[in-house]
Amino acid sequence: MRHVLVARPLAQSSTLIALLQAAGFRASHCPLMAIVPQPDALQALPAQASAADDWVFVSPTAIDLAWPVLQAQDLSAKRLFCVGQASAKRLMGLSGQNVHYPQHGSDSEALLTLAELGELSGRSVLIIRGSGGRALLADSLRQRGASVSFAELYRREDGKPDWTALDQQAADAIVITSSEMAEQLFRLAGSSRVRALQCLLYCVPHPRIAARLAALGAIHIVTTQANDSALVAGLQEWFCHYP
Repeated sequence: MRHVLVARPLAQSSTLIALLQAAGFRASHCPLMAIVPQPDALQALPAQASAADDWVFVSPTAIDLAWPVLQAQDLSAKRLFCVGQASAKRLMGLSGQNVHYPQHGSDSEALLTLAELGELSGRSVLIIRGSGGRALLADSLRQRGASVSFAELYRREDGKPDWTALDQQAADAIVITSSEMAEQLFRLAGSSRVRALQCLLYCVPHPRIAARLAALGAIHIVTTQANDSALVAGLQEWFCHYP
């Protein structure tokens, strides 16, 4: 039975692990990254959100942390946006509202192609995210006339994988869902494991992550659409061709 590691934050891993197990894989969580909520930012979020016309959620974690705080807000005049389809579907289910998201792609560049974000003069946009992040989205929205603010609800810390256990039971593949995770994997594993990591199969939901892994020396990379079913299907196809 092929062993697949899932390197997402724990809160976003359970569904993918269940799908992998249902598909016949042995799947387990690899805690590369820990999510640390920021209480002050969460406390300030309702007032920030109330003052904004448009809310942009950039990650599943942003939705999971923000929505319990925002669910009592009046959404009648708000527009909701997500970077990816899977996050948008989750937010639609929680909010009961229409959520705008790109039909093709799952990054800032794809989101910025939406007609709803074309002309933003006089509108205020709240980007709900973790600490840091690329400036492209905010800069582009400002260029289109919006006033942009941030709600940075969490920070990321290094996780603590059990490297001894992983050395004893080597994985066949690992699911990596951000370039930051790719860098953390190689950094946390240490130099003695670099060659083994370079030979591992990676399944990723974006070409940018694949490019970062390739730069780190990874040889085998499967790039899929950004949803759990596509990740599972990508692994199944790979192992069908390379049993």
